[in-house]
Amino acid sequence: MSEAMQILLPSLALFAAYRWMAGWTEWPWTRTACFAGGLTAIGLGIGLDDISLPVHMAGHGVVVAIGAPLIVLSRPVTLLLRSLPKPAARDFATVLRSPWLRRLLWPPLAFAAFVGAQVVFHWTGLFWDSLHQESLHVAEHAIFLVTALWFWSVCLAVEPLPGRWDPWARAGLLMAAMTASDSGAIKLMLDGYGTAGVAMLASMLPFGLGAAAVAWAAIEREERRARRSVAHA
Repeated sequence: MSEAMQILLPSLALFAAYRWMAGWTEWPWTRTACFAGGLTAIGLGIGLDDISLPVHMAGHGVVVAIGAPLIVLSRPVTLLLRSLPKPAARDFATVLRSPWLRRLLWPPLAFAAFVGAQVVFHWTGLFWDSLHQESLHVAEHAIFLVTALWFWSVCLAVEPLPGRWDPWARAGLLMAAMTASDSGAIKLMLDGYGTAGVAMLASMLPFGLGAAAVAWAAIEREERRARRSVAHA
């Protein structure tokens, strides 16, 4: 099976499952569009990164900074809760409130996992090894995607998950993650791969946009609270 089919077939299966669950409830088309866009971005980021080193680095950014947040914004956990039979949904909700999940979704832990993966793969010999070893390359993409989904889930906080932090703190984590990830781009530049470093820097910019969006939502929430307070005064 070609690499393109290895990406396309699972993506189509996931989208079909998402659409099937959405058919059991009233579900905004915008969330379905986010899911489709996220799958497309992840597929492109993984499938096109063998063209050149700059495209490879941009592909990493597309996966973690565009594909992952779009998947999170499609709210698959909320969709699963709505589409499951009531007994199963109650059991799933119990799992979501469990102490172990709260510990797993502690924002600093998600931050450390995401940044750690970026640093390990971009600052050590694993970077060049992954370009020549297919199994390590696949593992690299899987680790990047899982840690990015984990990190964006706690930062965007759009799902009914435990341990939600203040939005200003979550915006700060996103900015810190972008800065830490950019260190890999700087290393590439210092090693003489300027175009690849610039491509990586540009591809990580959505982290800054995500931080701005989280902060803006916090400002709007405070303004709504202020208006309600004035209205009830």
